[in-house]
Amino acid sequence: MAKKLQTGPSAAEAPEAANSIDRVPDEIYDTVVNAILDRALDPGTKLPEEVFCTHYGVSRTIVRVAIQRLQQDRLVDVQPYKGCFVVVPDLKEARDIIAARKAIEPYIIRRLVEIATDKDVAELKSHVDAEDAAYHRNDHREALRLSGQFHVLLSELADNGVLAVYLRNLICRSALVIATYSDVTACCKAHDHRNLVQLLTARDTAAAMSKMERHLDDIEHDLLQDEKPEEKPSLESVLVKYSKSAASAAPKKPVTVRG
Repeated sequence: MAKKLQTGPSAAEAPEAANSIDRVPDEIYDTVVNAILDRALDPGTKLPEEVFCTHYGVSRTIVRVAIQRLQQDRLVDVQPYKGCFVVVPDLKEARDIIAARKAIEPYIIRRLVEIATDKDVAELKSHVDAEDAAYHRNDHREALRLSGQFHVLLSELADNGVLAVYLRNLICRSALVIATYSDVTACCKAHDHRNLVQLLTARDTAAAMSKMERHLDDIEHDLLQDEKPEEKPSLESVLVKYSKSAASAAPKKPVTVRG
């Protein structure tokens, strides 16, 4: 009697396959977040569902679980009949992101002054050294990535999982703000980070918190200076300027179009 061919996973393999599929939305989410942090995905970049489907070998339903989570975290924008795009933050959202960081990060610094170990401080110093090295070799993209990760690292070492999740999202959205309103050379000042680590080492709570506040103020000023937006020309002024005949500059009575 011919042996029946196996056409699907065995009973033992099925749960493992199911678990693997269940992890795909998390992997897609983490991939997009890390790519935004690294400036590999810029604001306005289209994220076609079919590319994720092909890459991960899953259905659109699975992909949409990740996209919905990214949308809830204000990292992507889903536009009807157009698709999914990396968010382009407007000025109000940009200011709100910085304001939220101002509310959270001084507390994180205060917490670190209280609990940071010598090992934690050494890790922070090593990270700042890597930032300096990126600056000195003019690797602005790597310097930007490391400057954002410095703030994420602070939150992780502060041992508050809730704040770490929120701050990671804010740092990711800050990367979009930088990409929208500045250029790749704009990022935190490495010497500010080094000064913060020195104040943590000295266990100077007031000075460390004040330094973080000034640091965030500087970021806001550098990114979101209150410049008057350039006034767009009216259609009438464009027609006057680009008309072929000078006579067209004179106002005319409107013509009634019949049809």
